[in-house]
Amino acid sequence: MRPRLITFAASAAVTAVMASGLGAASAQAARTCTWGGTPAEPTGVVRYTGAGLTNIPSSEPLPFIATGPLGGECSGTFTYRGNSAAGSTCAAGPFEARATGIRGVTRAAGSALVGLVPALLYDKGGDVVGSENPQVLTSGTEEQNFGFLNCNEGGFKEGNFSSVIALAG
Repeated sequence: MRPRLITFAASAAVTAVMASGLGAASAQAARTCTWGGTPAEPTGVVRYTGAGLTNIPSSEPLPFIATGPLGGECSGTFTYRGNSAAGSTCAAGPFEARATGIRGVTRAAGSALVGLVPALLYDKGGDVVGSENPQVLTSGTEEQNFGFLNCNEGGFKEGNFSSVIALAG
């Protein structure tokens, strides 16, 4: 029960931060989508294709793929193919990825903080066209896939997530 409370509190904090940063675009989102289900029923999957994240900062970028079904005002499958930056750990680290599956979104960049990974979405011209707020510490996966034990023993290599995407006009 405690991990869910921590996840809820962290989600609320990230929502407040995002509202102050991309607030205008988020508040005036032309479309709101879900990606990878809900925290209670996550259907998104993130996989590290090489070494996984650990509690020790990585010495090189760590490639990953995150994919899942879209819902809400979007349909299809949305996918990131990218890298967590050198120095990333299970607790924190920036990432960049190519994005496919939503027309007009070609790239994403964000930073993980304890299972929450807010990101900005960009078009091919480099303009911000939306934001997304995934959480990897989803119901039922906090111990199975993302427990600190995995971060110490072999690393976090795969887990579920869910997200909300806000797309600007």
